[in-house]
Amino acid sequence: MRQLARCALLIVLLLTPLSGSRAADRLRVVATTTQAADLARVIGGERLLLTALMGGGVDPHLYKPTESDIAAMNAAQLVIYNGLNLEGQFETVFEALGQRMVRVYALSAPVVRAGFVLEEEVGVPDPHFWFDPRNWALAAEGLAEVLSDLDPTHADFYRANAAAYVAQLEALYEWALAALTDAAIPEAKRVLITSHDAFQYFGDAFSWQVRGIQGISTAAEASLSDIQAIAELVAREGIEVIFVESSVSPATIQAVAAAAQARGASVRVGRRELFADAMAAPDAFGGTYLEMIVHNVVTILESFGYAVPPLPEALALQLPEDFNAQ
Repeated sequence: MRQLARCALLIVLLLTPLSGSRAADRLRVVATTTQAADLARVIGGERLLLTALMGGGVDPHLYKPTESDIAAMNAAQLVIYNGLNLEGQFETVFEALGQRMVRVYALSAPVVRAGFVLEEEVGVPDPHFWFDPRNWALAAEGLAEVLSDLDPTHADFYRANAAAYVAQLEALYEWALAALTDAAIPEAKRVLITSHDAFQYFGDAFSWQVRGIQGISTAAEASLSDIQAIAELVAREGIEVIFVESSVSPATIQAVAAAAQARGASVRVGRRELFADAMAAPDAFGGTYLEMIVHNVVTILESFGYAVPPLPEALALQLPEDFNAQ
């Protein structure tokens, strides 16, 4: 059945005519995830005709491309995606697009080349590389080079945008590192419990232990043994806060909280959801990569009762009124 579906999809793609009206002055680009779309806007700006496939809160592990998605990708000059099997339902589409001579580019490619990919287990890469801003800087520079190759006349524009953005990412990383590893936060208390295992890069970057109830994919639901194991950890280690993710049902975190409380633990759910596989809607705080990381850091600190340092001026961000930055 899967082979028949794959063949049908290939036929649709191969028989669909290429667009005869590709805008001569702008690149037609399709981005899969919210993070990929945001990076395209930052680096490509007005030079791109951008189509974003996934909206805020959409889980890319589970997302299946629609007919309109396939049509948009088929008419594109460039399709950018996360890679490392985050968009697991797109594999056949990407294969067919390659036969159509549509360029398909994984933002994770420079991170892979640099050797900075973490593994969930031997041979299984963790796709959530963007949670280390240093990795996202590599992705920004890589995308600038791809756009420059496709549109060499405006190469300086793409590279200048990437350089300015990398400077912001460096400021973001330094701010988050200081905020999350401040002496006021005991190392033993730096434990982040989330819905699924999306924050290993975050923990590696900022020296926090991270545990997810589910593995790196949300395709399979958490088992009762998964929930009980995390509940036992929470009770044994005296962990005070656990976090729901915006693109995952809160049910498992709520079940862990209940099981831990039954063991005598004093644990609560974080003040806000954390953004993991998807960002917020574009008109909400958390709708850009910079805002997403700031949102998560502030939410973690506030939920544990720690002070939030002022944001660096380089980010040019204003926290919402319900964020209590010092």
